[in-house]
Amino acid sequence: MAKIKVKKLQVGMTLTADVCDPNGRFLLGEGCELNEKHLKALSAWGVISVEVNDDDVPESEDTIEISPEIYQAIEAQVSARFRHNDMEIPFINELATESVRFFVEQLGE
Repeated sequence: MAKIKVKKLQVGMTLTADVCDPNGRFLLGEGCELNEKHLKALSAWGVISVEVNDDDVPESEDTIEISPEIYQAIEAQVSARFRHNDMEIPFINELATESVRFFVEQLGE
């Protein structure tokens, strides 16, 4: 299984885990083959990423390579911003992870 951002999902991908909104409300079940309505609903409900079959994930050609020092600096900066949050809450943890990815992607543009 691979975790993929909702904005990169494509019609026909198959979920390998249940999907819930940030409040824990069940949206789609494991094994669901995604269609256009599902993609719109996931975005509308604020879902950040889902787990899909590894075979469904296209090869990424736009890999960003940065030094470990820069990556650690980005992680430290994000950790400082989230210092007052409970990182055990899955949504908060995912938000911090996505924040690191966002800043790394900004370096590649």
